[in-house]
Amino acid sequence: MPNRPTAAKESNSPNKVVAELKTLLIGYGRQEIVTPLSQLGRTLKLGILGALSIGVGLVFLAIAGLRLLQTEASGVFDGNMSALPYVAVLIGIAAVLAAAMAVRARISRGGRQ
Repeated sequence: MPNRPTAAKESNSPNKVVAELKTLLIGYGRQEIVTPLSQLGRTLKLGILGALSIGVGLVFLAIAGLRLLQTEASGVFDGNMSALPYVAVLIGIAAVLAAAMAVRARISRGGRQ
């Protein structure tokens, strides 16, 4: 069997192969695991912030609508009909949530039709 040059023996030494494998696996792990998770975290932060903003805005809008109905139509909703502004605001909130769910369903189906 012909003798290999010493440079070829050194380049294929088990320690060097293990070190290269370790470097390769660490690089692959960063590329395929760490980077997507950091991007996912950024997207989740923005999504949660947006959801909280919309939720707070909806609560303020509901309170404003309720106060509007109670003050501007005070003679209409007296006596037995005093709960009607609350029912109207609840129906409005349900309509907004139904519209949001319809838009979400349309987006998840694959776009506009």
